[in-house]
Amino acid sequence: MAKRVVGKDLFGKPITRRRPRYEAALERGERKTLPLRAARVRWLSEVIPKDRMFAMPVETALVFEEAKASFVYGNFVAVIVLAASFIEHWFIAGLSNRGYQKEASQGLAAAIKCASVNSLVDPVILDKADRLRLIRNPFVHLKEFDHQHTIGQRMAKTRTYDIQALLESDAKEALIAMYGVAAYAFARLAETIN
Repeated sequence: MAKRVVGKDLFGKPITRRRPRYEAALERGERKTLPLRAARVRWLSEVIPKDRMFAMPVETALVFEEAKASFVYGNFVAVIVLAASFIEHWFIAGLSNRGYQKEASQGLAAAIKCASVNSLVDPVILDKADRLRLIRNPFVHLKEFDHQHTIGQRMAKTRTYDIQALLESDAKEALIAMYGVAAYAFARLAETIN
């Protein structure tokens, strides 16, 4: 274990401390995963433009940024949950601004249905949001083992046995949906406010 100088004592002699083992282990892990994280940053930069800004509450902005950071570090379940949370924030605000407070307060499924019935959001965006909601649900609401949207059942149905690959694919889909909602959902609403 390497020693490092952390200061000097009263007589000017260097005070050294051994580097904790966990720091060395973290550094090795960071070096090992750097190419994967760099590839994820490149993918994100192709999907979510840096020069695009959105007006939103601080909490919603933090969820947006945390989802992207979680993706870079391979925390794919967190990406799925956070992206769905962002979409729920966005739909609640969009519906409330349009006078649909009751529907906005009944959860994401009701919000998506209201936006669909009232033609407030493009159907492609609604489909992406609803698909993400279904993927997210088993992570936040415990489902039976044989429920069609659990990760195990989805793996069996698609014959995909690499759980990380499936989760990464889901996380990418979640980020695309999240950005799509931010950029295009309730766009006519923004035009009518301005």
